[in-house]
Amino acid sequence: MRWLLGLVAVSSLGLASCASHQTALALQSPPVANALTFSVPPTHPLAHTVVLDYISGMSQHSFWFAEANQKAFRPQVEKLLVESGMMAPTPVAARYGLQIEFVDLKGSVFGTDFDSRSRAVYRIVERRTGRVAFTSTVDAGFSARFVGLNEDDAILAYSVIGAPLVAANLASPSNYIASPNTFGRNAEVRAHAREGDLATRGFGARDGLTRAKQADFQMMKQSLAKFVLALSAQQQIPMTKILPCLDNPDIEREKADLARRGMRWTEDNCEHYPAKPAPIVY
Repeated sequence: MRWLLGLVAVSSLGLASCASHQTALALQSPPVANALTFSVPPTHPLAHTVVLDYISGMSQHSFWFAEANQKAFRPQVEKLLVESGMMAPTPVAARYGLQIEFVDLKGSVFGTDFDSRSRAVYRIVERRTGRVAFTSTVDAGFSARFVGLNEDDAILAYSVIGAPLVAANLASPSNYIASPNTFGRNAEVRAHAREGDLATRGFGARDGLTRAKQADFQMMKQSLAKFVLALSAQQQIPMTKILPCLDNPDIEREKADLARRGMRWTEDNCEHYPAKPAPIVY
C-alpha cells in the first residue's frame, strides 16, 4: 500500500509538471501594488463626519457555511473610514451613516477552487433626516485557486518515505473543505493575486480553511475598493496617486504633471527605501 501511494504521488507529479508550469511562473511574480488611494479633503462634507451605521445581509458569525461574516468585514470598513478621513471622531460629529446591505452573499463549501461572491448596496445617509447622500450597488467576487502539486512536493517525493507523505498530504480532506471562520479570526490573509484589491482570481493555500479565508478577504477588499471608486466619481473627489520615494527625473516629471492637472499625490511607505543622503553643508 505504501509503495502504491508513492507510485500515485510520483505519477501525479509527472502528469502535473507541464500543467503546473504557468502556475509556478505566476506564483513567482510579485503582486502589483495599488497605485491609488482615496482621501476626503478637509473641507468636504464627508470629512470626519461618517460612522458605520449598520451592515445587513451578512451574519455576525459563519456557522455552517464558509462565507464572509461581520467579524471579518466590519474591521475592514472601519479601517477604510479612518484612512480615508471620513470617520467621525465622536457621535456628535457623525452627521452621516454608512449603511451596507448585502443582497447576495455566497461562499464555497468544498472543492478545489474556492469562490466568494457578493452583491452589496452601499448608502451614505444623513442620520438625522434619512436623506440619501450617496448610493451604489457593488458586485464583487474572487476565486482562490488550488495550487496542487509543486516543486517542493517533487523534492520530497524523491525519497521512499517522502512519496507516501506527498500522496497523503494531497489527498487530505481538509484541503477540499471550506470550513467556516466562525469568529472571523485571522481573516486578513491575502491570496497570491497580481492585480491587488481588484483581482478576481489568484492562488490560495492548499489548506481549505486558509483558502476559504483568502477568498473571502479578497472579495471584501474588492467590494470596498469598488465602493471607493464609485464614491470618488459621484462626489468628484479625485483619487490620490501613490508615487515611489525616489528622486529620479521620471518621478519628478510625474509630480509636475499631476500638479499641473490639479491631482493629488502622496509618497509610498518611505521606510522601506534606502535612506536619502544628507545634504552637504559648507
